[in-house]
Amino acid sequence: MERFKTKFTGVYYHLLQDNEKVYYITYKDLLTNKKVWLKIGKYSEGVREAYCNQKRNEIITKLRLGEEPPVAAKNKQKKINFLSDIAEQYFAQRKDNETTKSDMAIFEHYISPYFNDIDSIDRNSLDKWNKYLQTAKQKHNDKKDLSIKYQNDIKGLLVSIGRYALKNDLTKNDYTKYIQKTTIDNTREKFLTKEEIKQLYDYFEYEPENLLFVKLALTTGARLMSIVNLQKKDIDLTHKLITLKDYKNNSTYKNFLTDEVTELLKDHTKTLKASDKIFTRNPQTILLSVLDNLFNKGLSADDSKNRVVIHTLRHTFASHLAINGTPIYTIQKLMNHKDIKMTLRYAKLSPDSGRESILNLGF
Repeated sequence: MERFKTKFTGVYYHLLQDNEKVYYITYKDLLTNKKVWLKIGKYSEGVREAYCNQKRNEIITKLRLGEEPPVAAKNKQKKINFLSDIAEQYFAQRKDNETTKSDMAIFEHYISPYFNDIDSIDRNSLDKWNKYLQTAKQKHNDKKDLSIKYQNDIKGLLVSIGRYALKNDLTKNDYTKYIQKTTIDNTREKFLTKEEIKQLYDYFEYEPENLLFVKLALTTGARLMSIVNLQKKDIDLTHKLITLKDYKNNSTYKNFLTDEVTELLKDHTKTLKASDKIFTRNPQTILLSVLDNLFNKGLSADDSKNRVVIHTLRHTFASHLAINGTPIYTIQKLMNHKDIKMTLRYAKLSPDSGRESILNLGF
């Protein structure tokens, strides 16, 4: 990370993601004849250039008199193992992408101000930090609380840094065992009825590409990225099969095509080359807007159980399979679920789920 000079000799700073300044001083150790870099602190902690210059002069004077500088003497009792230094190493070994940059900003805003020495992080300090997260506001909107999911993401980042430190022998303090994420019951329950499916089809009646997309999603259960990345060579019109790439599970699987979707694909792909994509653009923005207008009026933005989103089309596919009496293991295969537990959520919709038994109780 680039260091910037100040007007004082031997006083530098570097900038964090949110333009926070972290000050350092440098001096030569007369015993080892080596240059020493010493972190003084952050601007937000009240550290200023003049203070850094004063601390540097004190240390140099002590060294000239043959005495140990106060900081060195203190560190002999207990050397501070800065969490920020470990985090810097952790981020350096990650890929330089938007996710990493976002996590760096999260660290500087929600973690770094509350933990200094990684070796001193304990259950008590984590409990206090957890209470802070419950009342903290968003970085860019100080009137809005942090969602539980976002709080969990922040906790997950601190866990990742802790595991990195343990793995690389940067600490012996396994504080990660004290971090508990909040359980979120956000399992989507809404699926489209046959009437709602017809409503969606009617909306896109004169938009062939969007109509093809929703029909593929509803009749194959494929995820958004699986569909938008389909190529002509993935379609077997003769046997009415489709090869789907499951980006979540990093696997490939086949599914079946209905007669209607087969005909739509035959017409749509007749001028395409084998490696051409079926869809020329990602319809996500348009679809989200349409789904909101058709099905989400009156629902709050965080009602994930009942709001209709693109993934609801996949959920609808599996739900109607169960309603039609499809065996649960067949649904697992058609959804490409790696764990049967993911599929069992649809078992309650099956005709033999016990519904008829309850209706026939007679009391």
